Amino acid sequence: MNINKTNLNDTENLIMNTIWKYIEQNEKVNVVKIAEECFVSKATVIKLSKKLGYSGYSEMYYMMLASKKNQYSPEVFEISSLEKDGSSSQYIPNVAELLHYYRNDKILVDSLGYVDAARDYIIQKLLVFNFNANFCYHYEAFANTTFKKGLFIVMSNSGARGEILERIREAKENGFNVLVFSSDLNSPAGKLAHTSIQIDSIKSTKDHYKADFFTAKIIVFFEMVLEEYSKTFLEKPNEK
Repeated sequence: MNINKTNLNDTENLIMNTIWKYIEQNEKVNVVKIAEECFVSKATVIKLSKKLGYSGYSEMYYMMLASKKNQYSPEVFEISSLEKDGSSSQYIPNVAELLHYYRNDKILVDSLGYVDAARDYIIQKLLVFNFNANFCYHYEAFANTTFKKGLFIVMSNSGARGEILERIREAKENGFNVLVFSSDLNSPAGKLAHTSIQIDSIKSTKDHYKADFFTAKIIVFFEMVLEEYSKTFLEKPNEK
């Protein structure tokens, strides 16, 4: 059954994503486990299965298992290397196309902590490329009726801070597409986002400090996205 993800609310998306997680790990999971992990009742999970046209959880689970298609999960990318010939290169066009789609709409960028440096850098670069980019200071930024849609770019190492999660929910309620950069695809922010990109991060203390390139990798990744954007959408045919 082909159900558009936009027809599901956040709780229902969380349930579907959790089921897909177990399927992708080749682990069988029952309705009790799903309900416990998603902090909902069994009745909520069963109600979702019937909403999707199944007789109950078991039928939905085995149909999902048979299909092996991750159509309900957010689009997710894992970035471990940022060299141009590395594993991340295949994901660059996806984000470049996302920017092109929202080239005439509002693009809001938000972050918390040390990654603010990447936020400021990205906004400045987007402005150079004539995007309508700005900081996200308040929930009201999403409610401007001048813009019917937009892109919300979020950077959060943990992807778990309450302020960020509230802004993501507000953005989605106002029709914004949400792109999240975090160090954990299974973070609350990653699960709420339409597109989630994992950037490796190293946790350490000042007594045993290890260099963490989380913020730097986001900047490098975005530079590669802008190069792809320029090559694909801005260069004239006779210039290539």
